[in-house]
Amino acid sequence: MKNYTGEELSEALRAINSIIHKCEKAQEKFPEGKPQHTLLRNRLKAMYLSKELITEELSKIGPSAVPQTSAQQTRAHAAAAQTSAKQTRAPQTSAEDNCSSALLLSNLDQLQTTDLGMERIRKNLNLDTDDVVLWCREKIKAPNAIVTRKGKNWYIAADGCEITVNARSFTIITAHKRTI
Repeated sequence: MKNYTGEELSEALRAINSIIHKCEKAQEKFPEGKPQHTLLRNRLKAMYLSKELITEELSKIGPSAVPQTSAQQTRAHAAAAQTSAKQTRAPQTSAEDNCSSALLLSNLDQLQTTDLGMERIRKNLNLDTDDVVLWCREKIKAPNAIVTRKGKNWYIAADGCEITVNARSFTIITAHKRTI
């Protein structure tokens, strides 16, 4: 691979994330089996692969070679953690779910919620923590977490609770105790 700077790779990663989002949104409009759906599915596979390669390259650069923001360092660490976590996670239902979980794990630093969301999550789970987002991040990164994508949301099942995250804005919508 040509020697790109960390800044160039980060810029490419932002563009790829944008393309992925647009393709996912467009793919929902076409029924499976139609040429447009197949084209978008193939394009998404290529974009997920590109994203993974760039994320891997960014993690190789490291903080000593190129000054990185803490967000870039977090993404690089999340990618490394995601690689080791893949070996211990329960099998996913499809290749699309794997790509989606990788996308979520590589963007954990963007995770957020609203004040009402924090209040709702604290109430639903009887939490006594001020940083609900950090608590949710830790649950999502847990080795036993199962990440699935349904429509516009990710659903993360871990340690007896289920967390719902909007796939576009990385906003934690809610979390509640799982009923078995």
